Amino acid sequence: MDAGYGVEVSSGTYFGTGVRLGLGRTELSAMGCVGVLHPGRGATLSREVAEMGVEGAYRMRAWLDLTGGLRVRRYATVVARQRWTAPHLGLAARTPFTLRGVRGLLGVTLHPFASVSGLSRPEFALTSRVGMEYGRGRLGVQLVYSLERYDFARGTSDQRLEQVSMLTLQVQARARGRVP
Repeated sequence: MDAGYGVEVSSGTYFGTGVRLGLGRTELSAMGCVGVLHPGRGATLSREVAEMGVEGAYRMRAWLDLTGGLRVRRYATVVARQRWTAPHLGLAARTPFTLRGVRGLLGVTLHPFASVSGLSRPEFALTSRVGMEYGRGRLGVQLVYSLERYDFARGTSDQRLEQVSMLTLQVQARARGRVP
């Protein structure tokens, strides 16, 4: 993060859980996670992070979904709290590889109405994802790298750029059927 005083780097680990419900070509999901970001170079305070989200996906093609939802993230330190609210709309693609059960994952999501407590709305907000998925029977594993970018007051002396990157390992178990 660069708040005008230089780049602030923090890192940490999130732990979470979620549930998905498939209804024909539509899928609904909810998730929650918590973690702590520890100060790195240029950072001064540890931040507790809590996040909740809901999402819906509509399968437009066998390899392409239209997605939409809402994610709320809270950062808390001993001196302040900040809430990020990010409604989103995006596309998620899957591409098979030559190995049975292995697929590549690509996604892009826009956050046109994102808001942050204590700041003006970002002028531009985007999340991109790339990853791999392996599914066999009722079990599946995903490894996904995502990058969120929020631009505030672009091109002005008050410009602020926020970036969050995550490497996510997800294990899925289906109650019935096969992992898609």
